[in-house]
Amino acid sequence: MTPEQLQFGSDREALERLVPLRGRRIVHVGCGDGGLSVALAKRGASVLGVDADPERARKNRDLGSMQGVTLVEGFAQNLPQNDGTVDAVIMLNFLSRVEAYDMDDCLAEACRVLKENNGLLFVGDYDTSGPYDDMVRMFHDQSAERAWALDALLRMPQDVFVSAREIHYGLKRQFPDFDSFVAGVLAVYDTGLTVEDINNEHVRALFEQGRTGNYFEFEQARRVNLYRTGNVAPAGT
Repeated sequence: MTPEQLQFGSDREALERLVPLRGRRIVHVGCGDGGLSVALAKRGASVLGVDADPERARKNRDLGSMQGVTLVEGFAQNLPQNDGTVDAVIMLNFLSRVEAYDMDDCLAEACRVLKENNGLLFVGDYDTSGPYDDMVRMFHDQSAERAWALDALLRMPQDVFVSAREIHYGLKRQFPDFDSFVAGVLAVYDTGLTVEDINNEHVRALFEQGRTGNYFEFEQARRVNLYRTGNVAPAGT
């Protein structure tokens, strides 16, 4: 598999361009507040958003019904869908955040619910390279978890898929000052981080390297592994 380098303005754009949506039945694993699930439904998909956090699921239920979207509490290892009934399973910033011993089961369950032909498994996550990740790694290092997630992808039964793509792209992150960077990190990473964890001379020195005129800019490396189900013809046929 030869890695592809593409250009997208956001993770949502990458997803919308790589995964057919209109009329498709999609499971969004780790749906969080349901924002992405709703966006996909507006593009014509029928979306089941699954999240294991009870409090998050309660808030999602309080949102009430939304056209084309159902948000439920559940686990990636036990999706509430029948075998071979789903057009696409989406895991965005999810796989590297589950326990390593659960990764294989999460992927096996995704394969179970996907249609046997033309079902898509979309696994998007942060890459481990680039100036933005270098800075974040100073206080929140997920290199090991990302490596475990990639190993789990390699362990999936390859005879389930007719094609596999590895896609890389970079997203621009801009900040007016260091304080806005810290606030953004605390909003995104729900890991018990504090301002004191981030605000130190080493992180500030790396942040300063992104100065561009009156603001600071960094490239955040992203990676998508995209698999399509289908029957692979035996060699020689």
